[in-house]
This record gives sequence, structure tokens and C-alpha cells, in this order.
Amino acid sequence: MAQSHCPLCQAPVVKRYLRVVGAPQLNLTPQTLVGEGDRYWVTETPDIVLDTKPALPPVLTETLPPAIESYLRLSTHLLHIPKVFGLLTPQEGWLLEYPSVALDETGYPRWPNLFMPLTEAWQTATPLQQLNWLMQIAALLPDFVEHGVVPSVYYLGDWAVHGGLIQVQKLRFEPNQPLNLVRLGNLWAELLETVAPVIQPFCHRLQQGLSQGQIQDPQQLYGILRQGVLELGRSPLEYHYRLYTETDAGPSRDHNEDACFPPPGKVYPDAPLAIVCDGIGGHEQGEVASAIAIEQLQTQLENLTDHPPEQAAQIQEKLAAAVLQANDVICDRNDQENRQDRNRMGTTVVMAWVHAPELYLTHVGDSRIYRITTTSCHQLTYDDDLGSREVRLGYALYKDALAYPGSGALVQALGMNPSHSLHPTVTSLVLDQDAIYLLCSDGLSDDGQVEAHWAAEIAPLIQGQKDLTQVGDRLIEIANTKNGHDNSTIALLQVKVQGEVPETPIPYPKLTQLQPTFIQPKAPPPVATQMSRLRGRKTANSPSRLLLILAGCLCLLGVGSLLWQRWQREPLGSSPSTTPPTINPVPITDVTEDPPTVTVPAGEPEETTLPLSKNQIFQLQENRSLTAYATPEAIATATADPLLILGGSILRVEQINGDNQVMLKLCQKGDQSAPPSRKLLTEGNNAWVALADLEGQLTPDFTVPAANPCVPSALE
Repeated sequence: MAQSHCPLCQAPVVKRYLRVVGAPQLNLTPQTLVGEGDRYWVTETPDIVLDTKPALPPVLTETLPPAIESYLRLSTHLLHIPKVFGLLTPQEGWLLEYPSVALDETGYPRWPNLFMPLTEAWQTATPLQQLNWLMQIAALLPDFVEHGVVPSVYYLGDWAVHGGLIQVQKLRFEPNQPLNLVRLGNLWAELLETVAPVIQPFCHRLQQGLSQGQIQDPQQLYGILRQGVLELGRSPLEYHYRLYTETDAGPSRDHNEDACFPPPGKVYPDAPLAIVCDGIGGHEQGEVASAIAIEQLQTQLENLTDHPPEQAAQIQEKLAAAVLQANDVICDRNDQENRQDRNRMGTTVVMAWVHAPELYLTHVGDSRIYRITTTSCHQLTYDDDLGSREVRLGYALYKDALAYPGSGALVQALGMNPSHSLHPTVTSLVLDQDAIYLLCSDGLSDDGQVEAHWAAEIAPLIQGQKDLTQVGDRLIEIANTKNGHDNSTIALLQVKVQGEVPETPIPYPKLTQLQPTFIQPKAPPPVATQMSRLRGRKTANSPSRLLLILAGCLCLLGVGSLLWQRWQREPLGSSPSTTPPTINPVPITDVTEDPPTVTVPAGEPEETTLPLSKNQIFQLQENRSLTAYATPEAIATATADPLLILGGSILRVEQINGDNQVMLKLCQKGDQSAPPSRKLLTEGNNAWVALADLEGQLTPDFTVPAANPCVPSALE
């Protein structure tokens, strides 16, 4: 158990401790082996097991019950919600996985239940940490209501602290239960009574406001707590930070398409802004795209650093706007050079900006930001790739999604599409303890290298046992030797928090004077992905429309994978590795007592009055042909080869997604003549069109022929 590295290859030994839920009949006995093939060893805490065969995939199932699906739909809350690893046995028992578990020198968890209970951590926490933890809980409440896990809020024993962050140990699923803030106030009463004098009056008013019904929604609660956090953060606390960046082409590449800011190879004291970009596509043009992004973001954010706005909503808008501006410049360059499909250059971006007592995080793509303490490693950004989207939509477990070919394909990056189609993720984190923030491209993060090496290579930096430059160079070495398939870039931001607790109690804000704040980022509208249609993953409460069989269509058309190939890395790239929020990732709406509208260009689909529904059969008018595409994403870009649907064709509606895009099956080709240069959609195959493009195209009073192959009963 105490062995940390393989004696032969010196690779870190994976010790994966998991929590068993949903198996009341199993009666697990400590120090026994359970599960298929006696794979899991039961610890002294019966619902905690150790995976003795971590290299093997878990047992999976085709059907996900609603209670398990709630974990998937909340997976963007990376810092707080565990992942579903798989099944304990093929019949019952689900296993929950956490981003990291603190172990003692013998290899056992430091705490029998994996994490320190919130009630225990509360006793030794600083006032800033205490209010921050309550604020983190408040930020989860709206999504807990939406996804039917409100009862989780009322079981204080299910809440723990992991690396200074709130950890939900498990969810309690009970749909349609409303949130009772009075009950929450009574539950919190014990916590709020045992606080330092500086926040005693504040906490008394908070508990009173909850128990008496004065605080009526989670947005108010979050806003009040955030004001308290800001008041404490502006107290005598001092924030010191140092930044080191480095980049390397790697052993397999002849040039470096990554870029970073500030310039690499130097330590920068009190530098508030770090950026890492990973260029994509267009042969050597990826490095041009990443360089443009760095230049544009640096220029756009200079004024933000010199004159930061007072309100979080304004900061969020400016960070998102800077990313959108960089996207526009790269898109314009692509258009001017007539770059199409795989030749379009683009880039990912991750960005961290210090505005004490908060750290603002921005990202697009699959480059990542991690938070490392002496006892934990958390992934802070939710990858913009197909595998992660499958999980967020509730279609697949993370391990299952990663195993599917193409799961690492990006769903968005700078330079590929106009800004109205881009959704930057902007979040913030309170700086309430010493920590390291690692920004990196996937040359390092692929295959779980950060998760494998953080404890030995990064955590000692916090304790003064290593130098910032030494750690940064070592991470580049790990990227080159353990992965080696791509360029690698890192930015290491070391933050130290010092100072005494103020003596003067902080004021309690008036509800009418709360600053606009964001509570938690919302994901972009769900988009039907190629992967979703091919997998046909079923969930217990999902209709059969998830079983869309587009594989044959994609093979016949020969262009179905073109769009996603455009987003793929070079052939040597690999899929990103483990660890969960937000997220739910991406325009973020800041909220107050009366939530203001925060507008970030995101391009919401226009509503249409066209009455179409799944399985509906219609005919195009004889003289009205229709342009279609192999994937819904190609509609916006119009870069993939278009397909022509002839006038007079009879079609069936297969799916209408959240972006008002329609997948149609061609049942009978029309008689309209076609230009020889146009590629036709053939009978029996599917293609996508914008719902708005069907306006005025349908034959009025059309009657379905009795022998038509589109009749649903003949197809399903």
C-alpha cells in the first residue's frame, strides 16, 4: 500500500479510492474483495473501496438511471461534484471518483471517509474560508434544483472540504423538490454560530435572513456571501504572486505552435496575467493563430489590469470580449487568405487574471488550468471537446466517452467560426490560501500526466522545497518524455496569502445594493454532436431519438467527419485525460437580488413558428431545392461540402436540436433537375438544415403516400 512508484519503470502507482452508492443490498464487509473479478478492496469504511486493477476499464452499462445522470449533467461543477467511474458489479452499485484523495505515508486515505467533514474543517478555518465555502454551496443551488438533487443540500454530513474547496461526497436524487431556504438557514445555524468576531454580526444577520424568509432565492444568498468575501479580501490580507512560463516544441515536432504570455523562460513577480495558447491546423499556421491570440489578448487586457472595474459582471464581460476580439482577428485572417476546413488556423486559450481576492479564469478549447495545494489537485476548466460534451449532456460516463474514437475532437476554438458562435468560459475563484495554478496545453495534460505527478513535482513548491523555475522546467521534461507527441507549454502562477484577520466586523449588505455577480457559468445550448448520434447511448429517461443511426449516412456521404477532423490535433495527438465543471462553461450571467442581464455575444438561435416535430413527414415544393450539410455545425460555417435536396423530395424529421437545426431523412428524391456540379443527398440518408430555411418551402396540405418508406412504423 505504501508503494508510490513502480519499482521497474518508476511510473507513479495509481491508488484510486472510490465511493460505492446505490447498493444497499450488498452489505460490504471491510477487508474483502468485491466486484467483478474481485477487483475492489473494501476499506474499514464499507462504502469506500480501493481499485486493485486501475489499468482495467470499469464495468459499464447501456442504461443510466436518472440518479446517475444527474452526476453527468452537473459534471461541469468540476471542483465539487464527483465523477461516475462505473459499476461495482454488472447488476448494482455505482462507483464515484474524485479528482484527488490525500493519502498518508502508508497509502491509506488521511480521512476514513476520504475527506475532512465540513463541520470539522469549519472549526479551524479562517473567516474568509468559511464565507467562501458557504458561497460555493450557494453557487450550486440553482443547478441542484434544476437537476433534482435538492435533498443533497440538507444532509450536512455529505459535505466535506477537499484542498480548501467544498466537496459534495454524493448526491441525493429526488426530482421536483423545491429548495427551502428556511430549512437551509436552520441547518447552517450551528455553523454560523461558531465563527470569528469579525464575521459574527454578518453571520447572525445571514442566518436570520434565511430562517425568517427574507432571503428568497439562491442569487440573493450568493450575492450576500460574495459581498462578505470581498470585504474580508480587502482587509489587511496581502496577496503575493509569482509567474513562470515555458514552452517547448517537443521531440516529435519540428516547430512550436504553442504560445504563452508573458514571454517564456523568466520569473515575473506580481504579474497578474497568464495566457497559454495551443495553435491548431493549417500546417504551420497554428503558430500564427496562437501568436495573434496572445497579441490581441495582451493588448485588450492592458487597460483591465490598470483600471479594473468594480463589478464582477463588468470584469467577466471584458474578459469574454477580449477573447471574442481575438477570435475575430484570426477569423478575418483566415477569410482573407481563403482558408477552408483543415487549412483554417485556430487556437485554444486558457487565461488567468489576478484581481485579489479573486482569480478570474477564461478558456476556450482543451488547454487546461489546474489548482494544486499540498493535499489536492483540481482541474478548473471543462474541456471543450466531444467526450466532455457527451458527459455533460448525460449520454455517457466519462471513461466510456474517452474510449470512443474522436472523443478529443474540439467543439470550439478561436479562429474557426464567427464570434456569435463562440462561447468563452469565464469563472472566478477566491484566493483564500497558498496554492499553485498551472495553465498548460495538452502536450502536458494528455494521458493524466498532471494528475500523476502533481504531488511529487508541484506540491513541494508550496512548502518551499522547490524553486518555481525548477518545477516549470521539470513539467516540460515530463511532457516531452511521458507524452512527447506534441508541443508543450506551461504557465505556473504561485499565490501566497498572508496577513491578519481584521478586528472591525464586516458590514452586512442591503439586498438592494448587492453588486452584480455571477453565480455559475451556464453551458452553451446543447448541440447534437456526431459522436452522440453514432454512439446511440441510452439513458433511462431519454427518448429513442438519442438512438440516431447516422453512421451509414456518414460513410455514404464521405464528408460526415470533415468538420470534426478540422478541429482535431495533428495525427500524433491523443485524447485528454481525466478529471471533471462548469462547466457548465459559457457565457456567465451575473446575478443579484434582481438579476441584471449580462450580454456576451453568443448567438442565441432565432425562434421560428414553423410547426415541425420528430417523425413528421413533408414534401418540398416542386421548384424549391434545399441546401443541407452532413453535420449541424457545418450549417453555421458553410465550409463543408453542401448537399442538395431536390424540389419535390419527401423527407422525414429525424431530430430538432437546441439550435433550431433539423436532421432530415430523404425518403423519396424529387424530380427537379439538378446542376451537374452539385452533390445530391441520396435516398435513405440524413442531412442537416437550419429550421428557418424550411420556411415557405413545404408543400401545403401534403398527404403521406401509403407505401412511403418514411412512415415511422416501417423504420423503427
